[in-house]
Amino acid sequence: MKNFFRVALLITCLVQLSSCTQFQQPSIEDYALVQVVSFDFIESTKETKVSVLVPQVITRDKESNKVYEVKDETIAGALNKLSMKIDKLMVPSQLKVGLVSQRYAEEKGMKELTEHFRYNPRLSMNMMLAVTEGEAVDIIKGKYADEPKVNEYIISLMTPRINKSFAAFTNLQDVDYRTSSGTSDPTLPLLIKEDQQLSFRGNVLFRDFKMQRILTNDKSNILQLLKEKRGELLTVKMDLKGPERKQVYTRSLKSKVRYISNGDLSDPKVTVKLNIQMDGLSADIGENSKSEKRISQYFKTEVNKLMAELQKEKVDAIGMGEAFRRSHRGDWSGEKWRQTFPKVRYTTEVTTEIMEEGMSQ
Repeated sequence: MKNFFRVALLITCLVQLSSCTQFQQPSIEDYALVQVVSFDFIESTKETKVSVLVPQVITRDKESNKVYEVKDETIAGALNKLSMKIDKLMVPSQLKVGLVSQRYAEEKGMKELTEHFRYNPRLSMNMMLAVTEGEAVDIIKGKYADEPKVNEYIISLMTPRINKSFAAFTNLQDVDYRTSSGTSDPTLPLLIKEDQQLSFRGNVLFRDFKMQRILTNDKSNILQLLKEKRGELLTVKMDLKGPERKQVYTRSLKSKVRYISNGDLSDPKVTVKLNIQMDGLSADIGENSKSEKRISQYFKTEVNKLMAELQKEKVDAIGMGEAFRRSHRGDWSGEKWRQTFPKVRYTTEVTTEIMEEGMSQ
């Protein structure tokens, strides 16, 4: 009889325990791997629209995607709504691409986005960023010619490669560093959609996290030469003036740049030394010694034009402030450098070496 009561008590306890809610361990099919996210600005409500591209079914020739969209006053609120809307467990740690609409970049800028990702360990600071000409969500919803796998297409396009070397490929970590260092300002590539294809059209300048203006591809080439200590470009179009004006292209170009500053913020001076090596030109423009002088003059003129534009916008996109901070004595502040940068007097020195002769016209 005692054994009977023990068994009955055990069964009763098991029945009661079985009624408790148990969270199941999700299987691989229950995860939503999010790799592309977009941020748009809703003009009527001043809200942020966050959209994510979630691959559903992937075959060799076709990719099925689903786009989830939510609106909220903050990015944190929008991401929280997304987690409740998606029927699977969202995994945001593998985010690879973040697309920000031009309107969002102008109105809200990158401050909230950068800070939210910086303080959330589940989110990736390595996410590559781009500004889109229209609404960012239109990019991830788009249909592209001969590109059935939209997710892979966008990620591949946002992967830095030599043929896109003019684009200022930047991730969230770079944006955070440049804006907090007090010596430079971030730039992001401009992504456009036309004729069922995506392409880059220059770079976007930012100041204090807000978008300022767009640089063309030609000016973006010059910017890349000035930003990188050792730069490399696939090709550059040059409009060489002289007795015979010619437009020629370089086959490839490598450069090295140095900034020699006096470190004096009350009377700031800097010498920009740019050394360029070229592996041939698209046309023969004469003997190398004369051609090198014409090309050096071309780059000197273009560098001076870009420097004047950056100083007018008060945007140190090349990071010249670092050259001054290294030799500056006393306290340093980003605001002080912001006021100083437009007053910098600079001297540009360009040397060019053609490694291979040009082709015949």
